[in-house]
Amino acid sequence: MLHEKLLHDPGHLQQLMTLLTQSIAADLEGRPDEALDVIGQAIVLDPAFVPALMRRAYLLMAQERYAEAIVAYDDCLQRFPALEEAAQSRHRAVILALDHCRIMLEERPQDAGLLCGQAALLERLGRFDEALASLDRALGYAPTHQQALNQRGNVLLHLNRHEEAVLCYDRILAQSAVNAAAIFNRGNVLQKMNCINQALWCYEQALTLQPNFPEAEMAQSHCLLLQGDFAGGWQHHEARWRTSQLRDQGLFPHEPAWLGEPSLAGRSILLWAEQGLGDTIQFARYIPLVADLAAQVTVCVPESLRRLLASLTALPNVTLVSNDKALTPHDFHCPLMSLPLALSWTLATIPAAVPYLHADIELKQQWSAVLGPASPRLRVGLAWAGRQYGERNHTRDIPLSHLRPLAEIEVELVSLQQQIPAGDLAELAQWARMHRLEAAMTDMAETAALIDNLDLVISADTAVIHLAGALGKPAWLLLRYESEWRWGWQTGSSRWYPTVKVFRQQHRGDWSGVVEEVAECLRLAAGG
Repeated sequence: MLHEKLLHDPGHLQQLMTLLTQSIAADLEGRPDEALDVIGQAIVLDPAFVPALMRRAYLLMAQERYAEAIVAYDDCLQRFPALEEAAQSRHRAVILALDHCRIMLEERPQDAGLLCGQAALLERLGRFDEALASLDRALGYAPTHQQALNQRGNVLLHLNRHEEAVLCYDRILAQSAVNAAAIFNRGNVLQKMNCINQALWCYEQALTLQPNFPEAEMAQSHCLLLQGDFAGGWQHHEARWRTSQLRDQGLFPHEPAWLGEPSLAGRSILLWAEQGLGDTIQFARYIPLVADLAAQVTVCVPESLRRLLASLTALPNVTLVSNDKALTPHDFHCPLMSLPLALSWTLATIPAAVPYLHADIELKQQWSAVLGPASPRLRVGLAWAGRQYGERNHTRDIPLSHLRPLAEIEVELVSLQQQIPAGDLAELAQWARMHRLEAAMTDMAETAALIDNLDLVISADTAVIHLAGALGKPAWLLLRYESEWRWGWQTGSSRWYPTVKVFRQQHRGDWSGVVEEVAECLRLAAGG
């Protein structure tokens, strides 16, 4: 993806390439500090220039500054989560940092700080049992070590041991009742336990102690939205732009933001996708409402969504562009997930009429030919895991082996996975009757056309469930136990998508009950 600034200013690219060349030359001539300084200048000039970001991380690795190299690779992946080279290099940096940590621990085996560092690296590798052992060892030497207690709580959360995690934060607060970070973390665990009012109390306390705590305000917004308090929830949701995760991700800083005022009559506005594909599909429902207010609306989305959202261009004043296109100036801009707040003065409830997106007729016919003649059996699409790059949400995804009861039902199964998790490849080989079409699902328009040929979609909490809901297709959502603000905390229908039915875990981490319930419903739908 070519950065927007480079499209406008070839001289800017020339400056960057000159600095990159100077950095490489300094490194080859044995001046590593100078090489880092020069590449740092390039990053200041353009923080999203991938070759400079990768070069900085490489130079730090070469100097065995592994912790800094990991941060540098994280910076690159935060901006470009699908960059496989950065992900592989970061993994290598973590392994080398872990080896270095082990060597230091041979000299200082009772160093609690080193043990915490070792645990943090093991967490990054998903080796949570080993991380917990390191932290227990640290606490054996230093029972009140607050960093170790805090990390132990986080690890226990990953291990679905929520009650024990709460006790870790309680031990910190017994030492210091005004530790805002510990109160915040305690609230996060309580939220995942569906103790929403207790979690809200924690976030309020954390914000009282530390008013500029955007992560706590964001968590507070999720609880309020979960409870249906949209007035407070959407207002606090704006704190996301101050969090460490999104602080540098805001686009179009030189154009005024629009949050409902002033009037858009006779004005132009740029709406843009800020986060995941599912988020963009969910909030695309608000675009026609903005089109009723403004003279001209430009919608900027990832290329993988451009064709899907093309049906919105039927509105005469809406133009759709992908992120890699240069944009003309607009009077205002607004990220899609801020539209509920911006439009709150006209909306009493969620606009939930479906379908609000439509599959392309020609693509639908092509997929019909791929699937072949209709059979008397139900055609059921299945998606069980989200994206397989960047930071993944393991409690959301479902191991395919857990879904095996669905394979035994007399329906025609179609995989809706664009990416197959590596851990599911062996299991998938045993699902001989399931159509595998991931190579042909090149973007969400293709997936939409495929879904339009199905009778039912069954999915984990991925972009696929949002797509099925936006198309008005009957869909069943398999949801983890902890509350997620957009789905509420109950089973049954979704307030965002009338055709989506929610099946929720009754016990944390246990998919068996959900799958059994879904399998029984599918048997009934299939007539058996």
